[in-house]
Amino acid sequence: MKKYLFFAIALLATASCAKEEVAESNKPIHNGEIEESYLAINLSASDITRAQAGFEDGTAEERAVSHADFFFFDEAGNAFNVTGNPATTPGGGTNHLRATNVEFSADTNNGDDISDTSTPVLLLKTYKGQFPSKIVAVLNWSPDTDEYSLTELHEAVSVTGEFNSKDYFVMSNAVYAQGTTEVYATPLTMENIKSTEDDALKAPISIYVERVAAKVQVNTNDKYEVKAGEVYAKILNWDLYRDNPESKLLKEIDGSWDVNSIGFNWNDEPWYRSYWAESLLAPADDEIFGASPYLPNAHTYIGENTTGKNSCTKAVIKAQLVNSADKPLEIAIWNNVEYVDVESSTPGESLRTAVANTLKNIYFAKTTDGVTTTYTGLKPEDLKCVAGGTTEAPNGVVANEVYFQLSEAGAAKDWWKLVNGVYETVAADISDDPNSVKATNEALKSVPAAVLYENGETFYYVDIKHLGAENKAAEYGIVRNHVYNITINSIGGYGSPVYTGTEFVDYPQITEQNTYVSAEINILSWKLVNQEVDIQPNN
Repeated sequence: MKKYLFFAIALLATASCAKEEVAESNKPIHNGEIEESYLAINLSASDITRAQAGFEDGTAEERAVSHADFFFFDEAGNAFNVTGNPATTPGGGTNHLRATNVEFSADTNNGDDISDTSTPVLLLKTYKGQFPSKIVAVLNWSPDTDEYSLTELHEAVSVTGEFNSKDYFVMSNAVYAQGTTEVYATPLTMENIKSTEDDALKAPISIYVERVAAKVQVNTNDKYEVKAGEVYAKILNWDLYRDNPESKLLKEIDGSWDVNSIGFNWNDEPWYRSYWAESLLAPADDEIFGASPYLPNAHTYIGENTTGKNSCTKAVIKAQLVNSADKPLEIAIWNNVEYVDVESSTPGESLRTAVANTLKNIYFAKTTDGVTTTYTGLKPEDLKCVAGGTTEAPNGVVANEVYFQLSEAGAAKDWWKLVNGVYETVAADISDDPNSVKATNEALKSVPAAVLYENGETFYYVDIKHLGAENKAAEYGIVRNHVYNITINSIGGYGSPVYTGTEFVDYPQITEQNTYVSAEINILSWKLVNQEVDIQPNN
């Protein structure tokens, strides 16, 4: 059973002796008279059985409605004046009307298929004898101007702050294709025009709306075994990378899209919806795990991103590598050898020891007491690990690698090297480079870089898949009104470390004098996209 939200709108014109001319087309001819009309909004939450599987109702917050704006257009998509005079109740602009303060009560008259019904709201004035051809409904939105053409409404944008609200989500007309023709607005025809309010409410216009946002949720366990009985990935939280901060108010589609190239049957005309879209520009790379990382099994809401695999939105999982007793393991990999510390006092302790042992017979710290001169080989405390991926880093050393430089203690020493049994300053010109610090640091850049999981911190990322087949256009992507359920089954590798632990890199013939029209709005259920992931299964 699927939850739908209904609006019933009754547009009533008072009696008139004027004789209406019958248009040759399906539209009435305007005779210039202005009369009062009433717009009654009836909002209901209904259960409807749907044969097609793969949908989810959504929470009460995700279905809540604060207000509804109805935009009216002529056949060409121009703004259609429905006010004549300013509305006497909340509304705005020449071509749109607003229903506000909708109150719900339990329905007791309409049977089991209706759960809640609202009271009628909104009074307006409009032109008698002429009606718009198209209607677009937008819920919980704040228009920027008093009038929109259909094109302008189509190009409007809903930003993250609106559809990330915990109380109200922006929703707009569901967009789909009729044949190869894109349908962005609900048509209003003579069949919708009735002589009585009762008749109108019995045959309302169905306006289907969908959320502008998409929803992502990551389902994880507490820990995953990474290396048999030795190393576990303990999930800390997750975030999204390359998540779009905004979406178009009305979904952008192309009715000529080929099912084969898209990779699945993207259009669902019988249910007035579609499952693919063109998004705004690809989102920029962004920093993750700032102020709002999400705990495991939580969810977040984002805009559309259908710009392709190379710039697709990723779910990034932050974890800590631990042992069976939940003690953090600081793991380093250098020259294909693993070095492990448990609760290391300083970053990369075992790693620095291994590097120092390799270099201790090449670089020496010279000390003298005035009588005796001593040369002491490089020690672990003389070294520090430095994050790659910066302009100072050696070529090829990326952000999830580290290279080596002299530590503060090491930079306070006088550095020499042993050449053919003779100690020489590392610097070619010792007067220009006292203590050979610059020269030694430069020499250390030639040491192969390492991978260091400081305090065991690591990242795993998942390219979020859509419904398209493999290697098709819609294999990856985020589309509005979809729920992306990502379930991690297993983790088979250490992940991608970032040394700083704070950034992520990589991944409507009028014949009666009195006419009435009503409409209902159905909030379409979330479309589910389930994805199970085995991370690094071959490692």
